[in-house]
Amino acid sequence: MTILALIGALACSALTLLSGDAAQAASRGYSIPTIDLANDKDRQVVVDKEAGQYLGHPTTVLLEDGKTILCVYPKGHGRGQIVLKRSTDGGSTWSERLPVPDNWSTSLETPTIHRVVDSTGKKRLILFSGLYPIRMSVSEDDGRTWSPLRKIGDFGGIVAMADLVRLRDGRYMAVFHDDGRFISAKPGPLSFKVYKTLSADGGLSWSPRR
Repeated sequence: MTILALIGALACSALTLLSGDAAQAASRGYSIPTIDLANDKDRQVVVDKEAGQYLGHPTTVLLEDGKTILCVYPKGHGRGQIVLKRSTDGGSTWSERLPVPDNWSTSLETPTIHRVVDSTGKKRLILFSGLYPIRMSVSEDDGRTWSPLRKIGDFGGIVAMADLVRLRDGRYMAVFHDDGRFISAKPGPLSFKVYKTLSADGGLSWSPRR
């Protein structure tokens, strides 16, 4: 299975409207225009493929030059060895699979990747891997080298840190969810909750979850 990267192309050109005429709209029961990109080959780029191997769940981060994109995804359905690739032209072409720490192969969830900046202006990239415990890898050279995955606290979660925002005071807030199975070392009753954790040092350490 391939990953179809629509990065850059969607932002750089107008979308082609592929919906039918008014009669077709009426037959659907609604008139909102529909855009179908499945057969729009000019907007599709194959990032990676491997015979017999599921590749999906890509997460990307765009660097400040507006052209460099890092893409991470598991070698498997929602879990498996983390793969890293880089594009330097807005997603039109992609590198081969890049070297990563050995223990990225132990990832149990879909990875997420984010840009953070500390109070001194130091930029870094951080990558999270979920279930219990949530672990994080850090790069301080725009993704060329990475630290091994290390746990950020005594808690876990599903698809860890699906969102991360900078607060007005300069701290970062990351949010994740869990259904009770991975929030601690011992599974609890099934109950979906959203949690947050805070970083005051540019993503290097994180508070207990709340």
